[in-house]
Amino acid sequence: MIKRGVCCIVLALEPLKFRTITYKSFSSLPRELGLAKLGEIIEHNLDVTALAIAYCGEHNLNYRLSSSLFPLITYDKAEVKMRDLPNFFQILAKVQHIKDTREKFPDARLSIHPDQFNVLASENQDAVIRTIRELDFYSDFMNDIGCYDIIMNPINIHMNANGDWDKIADKFVENYSRLKLHTRMRLVLENDDKASGWSVKKLDQYMKPRGGFPITFDYLHHKCHPDGLSEEEAFNIAYESWGPIIRPLFHYSESAPGQNNPRKHADYATRLPDTYGKSIDLDFEFKLKEKSFENL
Repeated sequence: MIKRGVCCIVLALEPLKFRTITYKSFSSLPRELGLAKLGEIIEHNLDVTALAIAYCGEHNLNYRLSSSLFPLITYDKAEVKMRDLPNFFQILAKVQHIKDTREKFPDARLSIHPDQFNVLASENQDAVIRTIRELDFYSDFMNDIGCYDIIMNPINIHMNANGDWDKIADKFVENYSRLKLHTRMRLVLENDDKASGWSVKKLDQYMKPRGGFPITFDYLHHKCHPDGLSEEEAFNIAYESWGPIIRPLFHYSESAPGQNNPRKHADYATRLPDTYGKSIDLDFEFKLKEKSFENL
């Protein structure tokens, strides 16, 4: 059995879309105007998020939160805290509305997949500090909207570091210990799609002896980088990493037809993947979002 999930954007809500602002645009404005604009954007993004959760709840879908809901808030150069925003209390009310919406649709499992710049195993301490700030911020946000089940509402990241596997794994665990407890409890690791990256095999081989982490099995990434494992073998390793109680949350996409790059995602799903007799939650990572699987 598969419960399907939508990633970030719900096309049924168009023309409503998430908004953002770059640091260059923000810093070009007088501070007061910049803060007002940023606060307005965040309010808007939270409104869209509440609508997306409601849509997914009404259609028996899970939902992956956007990792861009709060532009610049965790960016050190911007030097912005939530309390600096002139509409801070309105933002708190929007967060409460998301929590209320989630409580209305508790079966809509929420997760988040932060951007690629999050590298806990980086040798660059500034990058590590930025990663810790980002991961803790979004874990706090998930707590604020009532995601108390922790691993049922995971934060999914990649290792995003290559080289000596043991040294990278040690560095990851060292910096992982600096995260807040609830952030650590949410963290899950995803297999990579490049031959130089962390396959399911590598994640199992190097991270399991270091305490073990739930592995988010990405079907297309495994197809691009199987590392000697069949799909069924990799699927089962990832499935078992979640333990006997938690229902795994995996990712599914297919290669776009007619492309030289097999990692490029297709618009539509042409089939449902094999789950090898197991029940999972599955985020569909296709360009046409919830429309990509409506005919399956």
